[in-house]
Amino acid sequence: MADHFLNVPDHSLNLADHSLVIGQEFADVETCRRALKDIAIALHFDLRIVKSDRSRFIAKCSKEGCPWRVHVAKCPGVPTFSIRTLHGEHTCEGVRNLHHQQASVGWVARSVEARVRDNPQYKPKEILQDIRDQHGVAVSYMQAWRGKERSMAALHGTFEEGYRLLPAYCEQVRKTNPGSIASVFAAGQENCFQRLFISYRASIYGFINSCRPLLELDKAHLKGKYLGTILCAAAIDADDALFPLAIAIVDTESDDNWMWFMSELRKLLGVNTDNMPRLTILSERQRGIVEAVETHFPSSFHGFCLRYVSENFRDTFKNTKLVNIFWNAVYALTSVEFESKISEMVEISQDVISWFQHFQPQLWAVAYFEGVRYGHFTLGVTELLYNWALECHELPIVQMMEYIRHQLTSWFNDRRNVGMSWTSILVPSAEKRILEAITDARCYQVLRANEVEFEIVSTERTNIVDIRSRVCSCRRWQLYGLPCAHAAAALISCGQNAHLFAEPCFTVASYRETYSQIINPIPDKSLWKELGEGTEGGGAKVDITIRPPKTRRPPGRPKKKVLRVENFKRPKRVVQCGRCHMLGHSQKKCTMQI
Repeated sequence: MADHFLNVPDHSLNLADHSLVIGQEFADVETCRRALKDIAIALHFDLRIVKSDRSRFIAKCSKEGCPWRVHVAKCPGVPTFSIRTLHGEHTCEGVRNLHHQQASVGWVARSVEARVRDNPQYKPKEILQDIRDQHGVAVSYMQAWRGKERSMAALHGTFEEGYRLLPAYCEQVRKTNPGSIASVFAAGQENCFQRLFISYRASIYGFINSCRPLLELDKAHLKGKYLGTILCAAAIDADDALFPLAIAIVDTESDDNWMWFMSELRKLLGVNTDNMPRLTILSERQRGIVEAVETHFPSSFHGFCLRYVSENFRDTFKNTKLVNIFWNAVYALTSVEFESKISEMVEISQDVISWFQHFQPQLWAVAYFEGVRYGHFTLGVTELLYNWALECHELPIVQMMEYIRHQLTSWFNDRRNVGMSWTSILVPSAEKRILEAITDARCYQVLRANEVEFEIVSTERTNIVDIRSRVCSCRRWQLYGLPCAHAAAALISCGQNAHLFAEPCFTVASYRETYSQIINPIPDKSLWKELGEGTEGGGAKVDITIRPPKTRRPPGRPKKKVLRVENFKRPKRVVQCGRCHMLGHSQKKCTMQI
C-alpha cells in the first residue's frame, strides 16, 4: 500500500481490522457492502460500486488509474458471498480532506448505535465531533441528526409503531401486574391516539394504605415527533420523597383531558377503597384543573403550589423586603400572626390588597388553608415530569412508559431495602423534627390542668396542649402531623414518648408498607402474543390499530425550556425567634437576656 496512506490519523488506520483476503466470506451482499464502506472510510479512499445484484458485488477505487478492485460473488448453494478477485494496492493519493462520500446517514446510524443505546440524549453535535475524532471524517449536523434518528428507530422502533403497540402494551401491564390500571383511548374514524392512563397496583396499594392523603397534580409538555403532554398525580411517602400514583400521556393539554384524567383517578381510588380519605390536592390551579377537581373530588381541599404563588408575588412587586414579609405571612400559624404581616406589607404597598384578592389566602396560607399538607407546600412532581420529558422525548411512547416503569421499579426496590435497614419508630426526616421539638421543649414551663390538658408557658405566651385530641393552640401539631415543641414538653412531663404521638404516616412501618408491593417486569415485545379477540381494558380494543395524533412537531430545533435549579428547591422557611421576634434564629439560640 502506498506510503501516503500512513498520513491519516492512527485511530482510523488499523491494517489488521481492515485487510481483505481472497476467500473471505460475508453473510450477505448487504454485509459485504457495509464492510467495504467501513474500510474505504477507515483508509480514506473513495469507493465506486461497479455492479451489485443478487449474485455479485464489484467495487473499485473511484480515482482514475488506481488498480484497487474487489469482486465478491455468491457461494453456490448457500446465502453467503466470498471474495473471488482482489487487487489490494492503491496508487492514488486517496481522500485528502475530511469529507467522504461513503459517510452516509446509514453509516452514521451504524457508527453511533452503541452510544445511542446507552445514552438516548446523545446530541447531534456530539455525534459529528466524535465521528471526526474517531474516523477523521466530517459529517453535517443534519447527517448526524438523521443518523441518530435512524439509529433510535432501529433500537426502539418508530414513533408510529409505538402507537400501534399501545393496546397490546396495556394488556401486558394488566396481565403482569394484576390490579393495575392501563387503558388507551383513540379518537375519530382514523383511530388517532388521544389518551393513555397507567397506574400500577403497587403504587395504588402504597398510596391507599400508607401515604398521606395528599396529591400533587402537574404536567410537562413533550417535544417528540408528535408532541403531547404528560400528566401525573403523585403522593408523598413517609420520608418526604415523591411517590407517583398515576401517569397519563395525552395528545394535548386541554380542559377535557384534565377532566378525563381526574375522572380516571377518581375511579381508581373508588374501586380500591370504601372509605377514601378526604384529600388535599396541590397544583397551580389552572382553570381546567380546578374544574376537574371540583367535579370529581368535590370534598377535597385544593390548594395552590407555593412556588407558583411566591414567584407571582415576587415578579409582581419586585421588592425584597415585601417578599421576606410575604414568606413570614405564608408560614404564620394563626390568623392573628398572618393579619399582622399583611398590615406590614400594606404599609409598604397598597397594591398588595388587590393581589391578595386574586390569590386568596384560603388557597395557600398556612393560617387559613383548611386541608392538611403536613408541611408540604410545593410541587416536587414538576421537577420529576421535567426530567422525564427531557429524558424520554426522543423515545416512542411504549419505550417512554417502559423508562418510567423502570425508574419506578428501581425506586421501589431501593426504598424497600432502605426501609428494612431502619430501626427507629419514625423515618429519619420525622425523627429529626421530633428531636428538634424535644430540644426546644426544654425552654418551657409545663402546668398540668388535668389528665390530658397542659399549659405550656414561655416568656411570650401560653399555649394549651391536649394530648388526647393531639392538638396545640399554636396549631403546628395538627398542621404538620408531628408533636410541636409545646406538645413535646407536655408529653415529656407526663412520661410519654413523643415519637408515639406522630401521625402513623410518618412511621417506619408505614414506609415499609408503602413499598411492600412489587412492580413486575413487562416481557419483551417479541414475546407478546397476537391478541385478536378484541378484549377491552377500559380503553381501546387490543385488535385496533392506533395511529399517531394529528399534532406534529414544527420544523426546526425545538426550544428547550430552561428551568432554574433553585425553582425546584423547597422554599426555605424564615425562622423567627419566639422571644425577641427577630428573624434568622430560634428561641433556643437567642442571646437576649431573660
